[in-house]
Amino acid sequence: MKRFLPLLFLVGLGAALAQGTEGLWAKTCAVCHGEKAQGVRPYPGLQGVGPFFATPEGRRYLVLVVLYGKKGEAGLMPGFAQLKDEELAALLNHLKALLQAKGDPFTPEEIRKGRGLNLTPDGVKRPGKP
Repeated sequence: MKRFLPLLFLVGLGAALAQGTEGLWAKTCAVCHGEKAQGVRPYPGLQGVGPFFATPEGRRYLVLVVLYGKKGEAGLMPGFAQLKDEELAALLNHLKALLQAKGDPFTPEEIRKGRGLNLTPDGVKRPGKP
């Protein structure tokens, strides 16, 4: 059965991609953070990260969180480095739209710059308030 789990994940991911970014959000983010990023107990809503979209340090933080995960008060958020740069950029842009945050759209190149750092969730540190 363990051999089939990655296959089941990929089948689910493929179905999500067929539905576009909203489907990908539903499969990877909304389970914990909610359809509108409002949070699903005990996991937090994401309204507080809106200002990070507008600063270079904040943008880098968001990229590192989606790539490597984040350890927080509610537990461990997994990283999604297995997703393509285009998919992660689309997810961050979807979150930006949900939060009506200011800032430029994320690009796949911006995601690519965060790869290869071998960070752990403990190593992803939130920058100071923008």
